[in-house]
Amino acid sequence: MKKLEKILIDYESACIKGEEAQEKGDSKNSNKQYRVIQKIRKELKENPEYGIDKLLPYLEHPSPFVRLKTAFSVIPVAPERAKEVLTQLKEIRGLTGYSAETTLSEWEKGNLKFD
Repeated sequence: MKKLEKILIDYESACIKGEEAQEKGDSKNSNKQYRVIQKIRKELKENPEYGIDKLLPYLEHPSPFVRLKTAFSVIPVAPERAKEVLTQLKEIRGLTGYSAETTLSEWEKGNLKFD
């Protein structure tokens, strides 16, 4: 199992690369980075020493996209904080704002599923 520092560096990197791929319309690379993010979420959840709450500091990241991915990830452990961040992000024009707004809407409808 990877050390926590490496996992968090990989998470941040995948989020940033995913954002860049989305902006370029590169769905292949965007999907690849999304799979990396999913794998890291799973690894954090399954490791009793870590936990998904290790992503909480990324709610303050300068990148709105990193905050978006993090807010979704931490809903199960910090729902109020995640909602606050998503509410702020939905005001941003573009895909990040739309994604935040959609996430909030689906959350309110009870449609979000977490493994």
